[in-house]
Amino acid sequence: METIKDLKVNLESKILSSKNVVIVPHNRIDFDAFASAIGISLIVENLKKQSMILIDDPIYNLDSSVKSVIDDARKKFNIINKEKYIKTMNKEDLVVFTDVNKHNLVCINEQIKEIDLDNRFIIDHHDKGTQSIETNYDYINTNASSATEIIVKLLNVFKIKYSSEIANYLLAGIYLDTNKLTKNISPDTFKIVARLMENGASNSVIDNWFAEDFESDKRVFELVSKAIIFKYSYAIVMADDSLEYTREELAKVSDQLLKYGVDAAFAIGNVDENMISISARSKERVNVGEIMKELDGGGNRYSAATKLTDDNIEEVGKRLIKLIEPPYIIK
Repeated sequence: METIKDLKVNLESKILSSKNVVIVPHNRIDFDAFASAIGISLIVENLKKQSMILIDDPIYNLDSSVKSVIDDARKKFNIINKEKYIKTMNKEDLVVFTDVNKHNLVCINEQIKEIDLDNRFIIDHHDKGTQSIETNYDYINTNASSATEIIVKLLNVFKIKYSSEIANYLLAGIYLDTNKLTKNISPDTFKIVARLMENGASNSVIDNWFAEDFESDKRVFELVSKAIIFKYSYAIVMADDSLEYTREELAKVSDQLLKYGVDAAFAIGNVDENMISISARSKERVNVGEIMKELDGGGNRYSAATKLTDDNIEEVGKRLIKLIEPPYIIK
């Protein structure tokens, strides 16, 4: 795997040879995707180039805290929607995909084919899959806790200074994908968190952003109570077909189930009309990224997901159970 210094050299070269830089996080943007996009924008600004962050999520699709932070960031960063991007598309622009490597998870799915392979640049911590964006350069480190962790390392290598406000964004990105430093962490993660706090990041600010919603938590724990523990020590919970959950709620369910002595947990539920989602979480022994890849999703060893438009929840559960066999158990 290339080093952060190699990534710096390649990214710097591409930015400097481009007219503008378009930064594309995944749909249903979360704190990790947002924070990593902000970090990349700072790098572009440091290199005296113009950047645009492409966010095209409907308001109702966003967590209220994420929406609030994005609205605040609009004052200082050039955040545009898909419509504006299409009007200003330029073949000399560099498009940087962050916290995502699959074309079906970005709002410019149809426009990717118009972007030259040399002008597609991916920075991510999720495994590649059949839906991955073709490119001549990507940096994918599945050992990183988050895309934000990679970007903070880049900021350090570029020696870019940032405000306490930006440090809070970055810390929130890491906290989200590590469940507040309780999973998928390494010594590097703690070093980066320490650096962010030295730069003014505040736990109290982050706690307010991550404040729990009582009614949502009730739904989460009702779903947790329906979980079944299967062989190889994994848990699956299947929601009622008549109910609808957010992806964040399903993620909370699978995170919560890991606390009960299982190696992996899966939460299955409707997230939209005719759309079923699986949230998968693991400790060490089960590679949930590989399992979700078999269901046209992806992620990494510890955190993965997929969305399916066929079958019903019970049938999806049956397909999942068949996949969780020894080949995906990490010895």
